Amino acid sequence: MDSLVTQILENFKAAYGLKITDSSDMFLTEKNLLEFLMRLGRATMGAVFEQLDTGYEGAVIRKDARKYKFVGYRRTSLHGLFGMVEYRRAYYFSKQEGGGGYFPQDEKLGIQMRHTPGCQYFLSSFTGREAYQKSLDRFHEIFRPDATELISLRKSLDMDAELGERLEGLRQEEIAQVFDKRQLIAKENVIKERMAVSVDATKLRQRGEEERSVDGKRTCPTVWRDVKVGAVSSIGWDEKQQEAFCTASSYVSGIEHADEFFKRLTVEVQRRAEDVKKTRLVFLADGAKWIWDRFVELAPPNSTFILDFYHACEHVSELCKKLYGEQTPEYWKHFKAWKTTLWEGKVETFLQELHVIRDMVEHRDYRDLIQGQIDYFTDNKERMQYDVYRGARLPIGSGTIESACKNVIAGRMKQGGMTWSETGADGMLQIRSSIASGRHLQDFLATLDRAA
Repeated sequence: MDSLVTQILENFKAAYGLKITDSSDMFLTEKNLLEFLMRLGRATMGAVFEQLDTGYEGAVIRKDARKYKFVGYRRTSLHGLFGMVEYRRAYYFSKQEGGGGYFPQDEKLGIQMRHTPGCQYFLSSFTGREAYQKSLDRFHEIFRPDATELISLRKSLDMDAELGERLEGLRQEEIAQVFDKRQLIAKENVIKERMAVSVDATKLRQRGEEERSVDGKRTCPTVWRDVKVGAVSSIGWDEKQQEAFCTASSYVSGIEHADEFFKRLTVEVQRRAEDVKKTRLVFLADGAKWIWDRFVELAPPNSTFILDFYHACEHVSELCKKLYGEQTPEYWKHFKAWKTTLWEGKVETFLQELHVIRDMVEHRDYRDLIQGQIDYFTDNKERMQYDVYRGARLPIGSGTIESACKNVIAGRMKQGGMTWSETGADGMLQIRSSIASGRHLQDFLATLDRAA
């Protein structure tokens, strides 16, 4: 190893020189060394590909019940992690219906789309965290420091769409394994005792179907789609703040019907639970009926259901604004008092006060407003025992899932001016969920046999 380092150093000095007298020199030396190593990696990968098997399997082969004949060898260029590499491989052709050209070695190596797996993985690690052009700039700064053989925006979009499709295929196989085959999913990052499950939805802007106006112009109207998001977390306890919190979260997301989404969530719960029946599950959400109806179906016996305390306080705030005016002394008086009442788990006391106010109000609109809040808190009162939850060291807020909506989804996919195609949105959701769950590498490796 020492002799190899010495040889690399001498080659580096011959190419760039070596003079370090101040911090600027040090920076330029590191920058030049990065460029040198990337070029070395490119050249080495080129040599690796030159030594690869061509994939020749005989004069005639069969695939998918078709006969393919060997035609010769073809060269192609691929986007590798460090730059473009050339590759020579055997080419087969079938004249049968559905046949055409076939490169066995491309299929084995997962490079039919003219990029290497390493290039796709590391690029998606950038594009999955930041807008495409910024991601490409950062990727190129590291892996293309000489600013040559850059990856185009169109290519990066195609790579992510293809990877997202593979990730979604993996998720659907897991769903089929659990719901159709009735088999257990492999455990990962297991939560042994208490698990928090939270769900919410956020809006995502998509391009609608192309329309042609009377004057012949083509436009793509913007449509807003619901993205459903779920988080599965371990529950910790902050001794200083004396409050529970969610940690080690994993995420699922999708633009789909709630029933399909909850299958996705069920798989994630099973993946994270050592034994679902023995794990204490805590379900948190706002007041959305579509969530609570399906939580009940997912929950094992002895589960705990908690309405997000801060969402309940938002309802109190809106009521106080309507009754007493925004930010008025009467607003703050009632808001603080009622918030404390809920914090102490005295939902019935709060409801009794609302009934009294409703009966005293003469204007029908105000009565209807108060009755609407009475109905909301009555429907959710069994999920509002906040004094009991805090005593049991359970979280009472769904901040984790709200954070997921902002950071996992909005932070990447709802930046200024962003509009997604259906394919692009579906793919990026799976990439984002995989990265945020801390299993992007594991998921990527599991999908390599799906490379198209």
